[in-house]
Amino acid sequence: MALTKSGIAAALGAVLFAATCAYADDSPEDVNRRAGNGNPVDGKDKVTLCKSCHGENGESVSPNIPKLAGQYAAYIQRQIHNYQEGTRRDPSMTDISATLTNRRNLSDIAAYFASQNQMKGIPTNNDEGEKLYIGKGCLNCHGEVGKGKPAYNALFPVIGGQHKEYLVKQMNDFKTGARDTDISGIMSLLSSQMTEAEIEAVAEFLSGR
Repeated sequence: MALTKSGIAAALGAVLFAATCAYADDSPEDVNRRAGNGNPVDGKDKVTLCKSCHGENGESVSPNIPKLAGQYAAYIQRQIHNYQEGTRRDPSMTDISATLTNRRNLSDIAAYFASQNQMKGIPTNNDEGEKLYIGKGCLNCHGEVGKGKPAYNALFPVIGGQHKEYLVKQMNDFKTGARDTDISGIMSLLSSQMTEAEIEAVAEFLSGR
C-alpha cells in the first residue's frame, strides 16, 4: 500500500520524536501524554534562551532554578501564562515569558522539556519526609513518589527529583501567600499547616526521588 505525503510525514515525525526523547523507565505513551500537542523536535530548536538557565535537557544545575525535564507540558504552559498575566512573579521569568506570545512556539518548547528523561535526584534516607508526604495526602495529586498523575497534569506538577531548595521556596511561598496560583487551593492549605522542619523534610524526600 502506497504511503501518502501526510503518512510519510507522520512516520518521519514519530522516528524523530523517538530519537529526540530519552524514555528512561517511561513508555512512549507516557512521554506522549506528558508532551501533549506540541512538537518536541521543533521545540529543541526553540529552547536556546530557556536552556541557559534550565539546562540543555531541562536538568538545571542551580538549586534555585527548577528542573523541567519530564515535567508536564500543560503545566509548563500554564506557569508561563501565569507569569504573563502577573499572577506569578519572578524578575527573570516575567520578562522571558513576555517573549513567548506565539502559542505554537510555547507548545513546542514545553513538549521538548516534557519529552526528556524525568528529573531525578540523589536518593536520601528520609523516613520522616516520606511519612509526611504520604500522611498529608500529597501522593493523591503528585503521585506515589512525586512523578505526577497524568489525569491531573495541568494542575499538579512532577516534583519528584526536583531541587530541594526550590521545593522549600515554593512551599513557603504558598504558605505566606506570595504564590497563590494553585487553582485547587490545596497547596496553600497544606503548607499553612506544616512547620518549617516538616517542609524541609518533605522537600528533602522528594528531591531524592
